[in-house]
Amino acid sequence: MHVYLVAKDELEAQGIRWMIESHFTGVTLTLLKKVQDVKETIEIERVDLVILDMDRYREEGEYFDRLMSLRNVRWLFLSSERMFQIAYRALQFRAEDVLFRPFAPEDLMKHLQQIRFCVRNQEDSVNIIDYKADKGIDYPDLFMQEHIPDQYITMAAFLTPDPNNLTLVHEAVKRFSFTGQPYVFALSNLILCVQETGERIHTQEEYRAFLTDWKKKMDEPLAIVVKSSDKNSSIKQLYQQSVELSSRIFYEGYDIIIDDTSTNTAQELDPFLTPLEQRQWIEMLEKRDLASIREWLWKEFLTFKQPYPDPEIIRIRLTSVLAQIRRHMKSYQIASGPIESFYHRVFQDIIHQPVIYQIVQQLLTFTTELLEESHEITDNRRTFIEKARELMESNYWDPQWSLEQCAEALRMNKSTLSRKFKAECGKTFRETLHEIRIREAKRMLLETDLSLEEISSLTGYSHQTYFNAKFKLMENCTPTSFRSGA
Repeated sequence: MHVYLVAKDELEAQGIRWMIESHFTGVTLTLLKKVQDVKETIEIERVDLVILDMDRYREEGEYFDRLMSLRNVRWLFLSSERMFQIAYRALQFRAEDVLFRPFAPEDLMKHLQQIRFCVRNQEDSVNIIDYKADKGIDYPDLFMQEHIPDQYITMAAFLTPDPNNLTLVHEAVKRFSFTGQPYVFALSNLILCVQETGERIHTQEEYRAFLTDWKKKMDEPLAIVVKSSDKNSSIKQLYQQSVELSSRIFYEGYDIIIDDTSTNTAQELDPFLTPLEQRQWIEMLEKRDLASIREWLWKEFLTFKQPYPDPEIIRIRLTSVLAQIRRHMKSYQIASGPIESFYHRVFQDIIHQPVIYQIVQQLLTFTTELLEESHEITDNRRTFIEKARELMESNYWDPQWSLEQCAEALRMNKSTLSRKFKAECGKTFRETLHEIRIREAKRMLLETDLSLEEISSLTGYSHQTYFNAKFKLMENCTPTSFRSGA
């Protein structure tokens, strides 16, 4: 197996080299000094895995963007920052995983073992002799050749969430009596059965019988994706269409049979939270409104109908939600061992978990525990000034919200709040509120295409003219010039 490494510094690179070469045989590791060398290397040499340091994105970002088109390469990311942007890029690259520093050596070893297994599977696949001696369809037909079959065929992909069960699935498929001439292929993430039936026949009953038999004996999750050929489809095209159909497992789960009777055109969806949605999440977390959070997640992620969006878009949107939760954790300085570990598990689930329902359930459980802990910790350690600032962060968007409402929420006299706030912060309550509003306005000017009227409304200003005047007073430029000069 050929591994290429672009690491943060030479010492780290040598440490990774020692770990890999001391634990594995048959693995060659080559160090690359620059990200731009990756594409040049891939064009002339065989590359099974690239371990890429994402901390170099700031200096070599343009070269990272050129690598996203290289879909035939496996990527493993390293990073020092647990940020939404890192997760987003990992999803764009379809990376195996992201290892955050400091990472344990066994984490790296585990991924190397899994990838080496997949590489060996691919290398050996052409030499595997199937149980049918007179086979006319082989592994190259699935990946390389444009073989259009002479007779009607049905292709069925058998998928399970646990790769360790694929051996059992393979044996069960070989034992089952399918119609026509079946060819069985063992791949790294699924078992494929191709039936030459000679004519169009109804095979759904066979797959239902297989699934029923499987559940009686194994009681392990299994999904079967069925795709039928037409006159112009090659076996390679049929296989690719079957893989595309398997994305429906993300929405529908396992223990089902998926066929090609419905359209596969993906539903368009914005992967990022809008400013309004971000504000909604800030409010729900601040108020510890679990009922609203549960309802939001259910409506947003568990009510999709066909045609479904691309699962990768949904994963990105889920990381956008997790980014808002992370912001809440930082605001309240919540980084206890169990909660931090739970956060990382949810992050990994969003990237790798095969079924959306399980991701949402895990995210909701994590949010519940987080809010319970934040309630216990923060109420004991926050001063009234910190509580006042948190109320500002939650209510800056409301033009009617003022010192009086803040004092009422804190159960104190507004004159006392005004005097103590100025004494401890060196600024008046209103000055601080305007700073928060203008700060959020600057963020929206840079990150969105919203009009000035919309931004002024979202940041608590009833009139755009007043917003423009206040912005110019505090930033020495107009909102328009700030946006154009960014």
